[in-house]
Amino acid sequence: MAINTITVSGNLGKDCIQRWTPAGKAVASFSLPVKQGYGEHEKTSWVTCKLLGAKAEKLPEHLKKGMKVTVTGEFVMEEWTGQGGNKQTMPVIIVNQLDFGGNQAGSQKPQQQRTQQPPAQDEPPMNFDDMDIPF
Repeated sequence: MAINTITVSGNLGKDCIQRWTPAGKAVASFSLPVKQGYGEHEKTSWVTCKLLGAKAEKLPEHLKKGMKVTVTGEFVMEEWTGQGGNKQTMPVIIVNQLDFGGNQAGSQKPQQQRTQQPPAQDEPPMNFDDMDIPF
């Protein structure tokens, strides 16, 4: 038995697009970058993520370019015949779960600043008494 589950996290390359099938079912799609390698050998590929059913009806308005998301779903290779009769393929994730992870720089919501804690002391406090030690 094989398990087909993939999880990808990244920032949307463009706004989510919502379409409707002739049967009236909603389908929404967006793309996420997948990086391979490192340094000068780093390469970015884009994988298409598809939402179906109720998710495709409700979520597209919230999925905007630059938004960070994590998706988990089923990996498939879609195949079709393109213009000129050429067979085309495209990697697709059929999304089962989508988690929002905040926006990149330029976000409309300012991030909360964390309060800094005072630096740790290297020396014991001046009112330290050796008799306070239990051994």
